[in-house]
Amino acid sequence: MSLIVAAALVGCSAPRDDTQANASASETKDDVSAGGAGVTRELVPAATPSASPVAQIQAPAIQTQPGPKGNNVALNRVAVTGDILTVSMTFSGGTCCVHMRIEDVSVIDDATSQRIGVLKDNAGKYMAAPLESNGTSVSPESWRTPSVVWFKFPAPPATSKTVSIALPGVAPFDAVPVTR
Repeated sequence: MSLIVAAALVGCSAPRDDTQANASASETKDDVSAGGAGVTRELVPAATPSASPVAQIQAPAIQTQPGPKGNNVALNRVAVTGDILTVSMTFSGGTCCVHMRIEDVSVIDDATSQRIGVLKDNAGKYMAAPLESNGTSVSPESWRTPSVVWFKFPAPPATSKTVSIALPGVAPFDAVPVTR
């Protein structure tokens, strides 16, 4: 009777990976058969994942607007961390390079209608990328490949639930929810 219970318990155990599954199958078959009960168990190997690489899944854009020189500008993220609001977007397409003066980029707090400019670090450098060598403009090279651009702003008050984003030559991104 105890041999039957042992065989039932062995049949209930779940292997952790294919190596253990193959080892468990041969051990279970030998152990159970050696007892003379004549019970054998065959494990069917688990399906292996496809050999093709897994494509990166990207979240859909919050909003998309036409940009300068035929670019398409997708707003990817507007989120507050601590006292900083980060805005991330992807420029794609277009026929030539885009240059935007950072002093012309802003976020408008929809609750107060206050215009907020891009932050500077302790050295006076704008907190944005990709910065041009002059340090006062960004220049996504989107005609070659999609180019991510980001800016950091002082966070609006917690009571502000949406902001609008203004970039030169791009239609405004209005009433964008702020993730906190």
